[in-house]
Amino acid sequence: MSDFSNVKALAFDHYGTLFDKHAVWKVMEVDFPGHGDELARLWFKTIKKYCWLSGLMERYLTWDDITKRALTFAGKSLSLEVTDALHEKLIAADLILEPFPEVPAALERLATKLDLYVLTMASPWMIEASQKNAGVEHLFKKVISSEPYKVYKPGNRAYDLGVDEIGLAKEQIGFVSGNSFDVIGGKNYGFPTFWVNRAGLPLDELGPQPDWVGKGLDDMATALGT
Repeated sequence: MSDFSNVKALAFDHYGTLFDKHAVWKVMEVDFPGHGDELARLWFKTIKKYCWLSGLMERYLTWDDITKRALTFAGKSLSLEVTDALHEKLIAADLILEPFPEVPAALERLATKLDLYVLTMASPWMIEASQKNAGVEHLFKKVISSEPYKVYKPGNRAYDLGVDEIGLAKEQIGFVSGNSFDVIGGKNYGFPTFWVNRAGLPLDELGPQPDWVGKGLDDMATALGT
C-alpha cells in the first residue's frame, strides 16, 4: 500500500516505538555492573514471550505481574539475584523515558492532519505519565490499553480495541509499531501498518508484510503528507 489517503487516525505502540524502553539498562547497570544491557534485552524478550504464552493459555496476568515475573526469570537465567526493589525502580524509570529524538516534532506534524492514539498492553496510568513527562500528552486523543480487557497483542481482540475505542473502520486506522511481532499482528488484523524499524532488523518470517517501513517517525510523517 502506498496510498494512505483513507487513513484518518493513527494508533501507536508506545514502548520501543515512541519511547526508548531499552534505556532502562542504565538502571540495571547500577545493580549489576557489566550486565545491564544483557539483562535488559532478556527481560524485554521474556515479557513478550510471557504475553504470548499467557494469551495462548487464556490465563491473564497484569502488566505489573508479567513484567515482574519476566524480570525474575531473566535474572535467574543470568545468575543474577533481582529483587522487587529493582522492579519498582524500573517501573519508575519507565515513567521518565526519553522519546526517540525525532518523535516529538514528528508527532506535532502528524497531529495537524490525523487523530493520534496509543494502543498498548501496558497499564494506562504508566503511558499517560510517560507522555506527560515527555510533554507530548496533548497530542494524543486517548490511551487505549488492553489491560482492562485482559487480552494481549498480537491477538485480534487486542487490535479490536482500536476500532471499538476510536470509532473508525480498521482500514481507516494506521497502526504504528517498532516491534516486528506487533506490526505483523496489526497487519494480520487488517490495519494499514507502519513499521518504524530504526535498527534495520529483519521482519519475522510469518507472512504478513507492513505497508510502510522506515527508519523514523519523521519519515513516516512525510509519507503521510504532513
